[in-house]
Amino acid sequence: MDTQELVEHVTKRFEHRRRAALDRKWIPLRFSIQGPVGVCFLGDPHVDDNGCNWVKLRRDLDTINNTEGMYAASLGDASNNWVGRLSRLWASQETSAKQAWQLVQWMLEETDWCLLIKGNHDMWLPNDVDPIEWLKVPGTLTQDWQARIELKFPKGRSGKVWAAHDMPGHSQWNPLHAQQKRAKFTQEADLYISGHRHHWALAQNEDDWSNKIYWTARAKGYKTEDDYADRLGHGQQQYGEAITAIFDPMCEEEAGFLTCFPNVQEAAEYLTFKRAKRV
Repeated sequence: MDTQELVEHVTKRFEHRRRAALDRKWIPLRFSIQGPVGVCFLGDPHVDDNGCNWVKLRRDLDTINNTEGMYAASLGDASNNWVGRLSRLWASQETSAKQAWQLVQWMLEETDWCLLIKGNHDMWLPNDVDPIEWLKVPGTLTQDWQARIELKFPKGRSGKVWAAHDMPGHSQWNPLHAQQKRAKFTQEADLYISGHRHHWALAQNEDDWSNKIYWTARAKGYKTEDDYADRLGHGQQQYGEAITAIFDPMCEEEAGFLTCFPNVQEAAEYLTFKRAKRV
């Protein structure tokens, strides 16, 4: 290219990138099913870690698969995927690198994912080769680190979820500080949720001035036994591996549009009850 051609080329390239970024601000997820819908946001699975709670992970996936109207979403870190200086940790892990990707593939094929967010462990990519893009079901929405999604239902209102592997901000007194900060600054979503930090918390709030009702949440994930956390003196929670959001688009009461649960089986029972009333 001569200089003028190059200028025209980079100008068009920026315009395309800018349009793509605007289109991703709120990505539509369309549901054809009538009535209440549940989206189960699974915290970090780390399927190859010695401390992964496979009993709970398999139980939760079975519940999602056997509950009408329930879908799965991942908040990231499907596996440890040790790279760089952390590669030494493969020596302490009973699952090999090859077996780790076998387990990731099993998880991606075990249920119908509506969203796959990639965490830091997923994005540690040697040579920029991303196995998740090859292993996932074609058409599944994947996003690096975070996704703003708008759930579109056949009838009733839509719902907005700001899901991220993690959000900026930290407080030792408030485990939902990052989500609350994002909610106060944006006032856009019905649910602000992340994983990453291997503990869980859940809260529903109404803003005093806008009267916007929203949930803030963090899912613990399935890495239940954590030797590294023990060495650093951190406590370890035993619940909240996944947070399930139940949306009732036809609910007339704003506070009842969205209800969240830290237990997948309880959420499934509630969703089944709601769908029996609505459908």
